[in-house]
Amino acid sequence: MAKVVKIIYVMIIFVFLFFVATNVEAGKSIKCSKDLDCPKSMCKSPMRVKCWYSSFCRCYNAATYNPW
Repeated sequence: MAKVVKIIYVMIIFVFLFFVATNVEAGKSIKCSKDLDCPKSMCKSPMRVKCWYSSFCRCYNAATYNPW
């Protein structure tokens, strides 16, 4: 009986992780081709917005960002 409960718990955890992994950054995928295409209001104060790989906008920390 304990093994069955353990298997069910493991299955629930894997299903939960699958759903979390598929929804990462789902609400913040704005298409762009250059930095000017990204809305400045997308990020909060210490963060800046940048067009990554000429495909989507992302927020980054200007103080710790190192492009090299």
